[in-house]
Amino acid sequence: MQGNVASTPHLRRIGGVVTILSMAAILFATLLPESGETVTSHLCLVCGSRGTVDVILNVLLFLPLGVGLALLGVPAKRGILMMCALSVLIETAQLLTIPGRDATIGDVLTNTLGGILGFAASRETRIWLRPMPGEATFFIVSWAGMWLAIQTISSFAFVPSIPESQYYGQLAPSLGNFAVFPGRVLTASLEGIPIPNAAFDDSRGARLRLLHGATVTATVVAAETTREIAPIVRVADAEERELVLLAQNGTDLLFAIRSGAQALRLRPPLLALPQVFAKSALERRTIADTLGVSGRYVSREVRMSARTASETHRVRIPLTSSLGWTLVLPSQWFIEGTPAEQAVSGIWVACLVLPFGYWAPYAARHSWAQNASRVRAGLLWLAGLAVVYGGLVGAPYAFGLTATPFREWLAALAGLLMGTGLAARIGKPSEVARAR
Repeated sequence: MQGNVASTPHLRRIGGVVTILSMAAILFATLLPESGETVTSHLCLVCGSRGTVDVILNVLLFLPLGVGLALLGVPAKRGILMMCALSVLIETAQLLTIPGRDATIGDVLTNTLGGILGFAASRETRIWLRPMPGEATFFIVSWAGMWLAIQTISSFAFVPSIPESQYYGQLAPSLGNFAVFPGRVLTASLEGIPIPNAAFDDSRGARLRLLHGATVTATVVAAETTREIAPIVRVADAEERELVLLAQNGTDLLFAIRSGAQALRLRPPLLALPQVFAKSALERRTIADTLGVSGRYVSREVRMSARTASETHRVRIPLTSSLGWTLVLPSQWFIEGTPAEQAVSGIWVACLVLPFGYWAPYAARHSWAQNASRVRAGLLWLAGLAVVYGGLVGAPYAFGLTATPFREWLAALAGLLMGTGLAARIGKPSEVARAR
């Protein structure tokens, strides 16, 4: 890593601020107690059922610190050693003094990797911010692979993944990592087949029903609201893997089916129907005691309902690859299909395709012939659109997800145009080429 960022007082001041803020964020995120899954080995690299999420967050957490140290003018070797030492100290503190935290070698490596990436990105700004045509083409091809991988992984993560095993039904169970449902479960069924509070007689039949989108229903007598997730009906297998969850969370109804996200160690999709359970005893006295709740999960959408003698609440939540951002958040997100979620999904798509629009003008530039440059630019735009199409259509179609809605196509187009606009503002390709 060569020092391509000039060590000016202005940049050093910025670097100092970035370093202080990133250090504060790192200490806040890593030194507070928390309750969570305990790892089985401190030597693991991708640890626990949410290991992939932890890897991504560890890299992102230390990336700004690397940027700050680079702007401060810290030599590369010293900066890397400082970030590695900081991570070791944090993991040691987690191991010895902080409840609920697990120290692993994987955390040290991924934290350090994030710092290195931030350091390199800051020191090599010229290469990725104003690249030569060949460099820009390499970046476009690399990002195309990244884009398609993200869309494919996101699509697979929403597909039901039900393993073959012996299944066990659990009605209002008392489990260590859940609250206890405060009401009573009167009945529970899977597409009309009763769910026992014991082992299933026909686990194979239950698996086939779940893979084909069977409806999970329960009739309950509701009680007070809960502060945490309280399972109403849960189906697990012989290896204690959760296959089905129908639960109460405050006043909301939650529903989940085991999907590809668990196989990838991402945060599993958890769907919510809000305002199902009464907030107070007074409200419970004004409605029927008996509440029927249900959930149905297929690749294209999730359907949930809650009904009393007087009213019915229903929701249909389309599953699209653009919801991939919910799989990598620091805490569980409850998907409700709201306009706010749709807006975030649009921003997610726009940000993912923005690099295509940014690097395309640089990749298209050829000093030897203006006409050749225009032809190359046209070909690059067509290739970029084909790659974007593959991510928005090909990957979701391959896994049976909902077709990409029109608003996400608009978001992708906006991302391409924003990238091109940024390239024009930061430095015209022609000016960059003449400068070299």
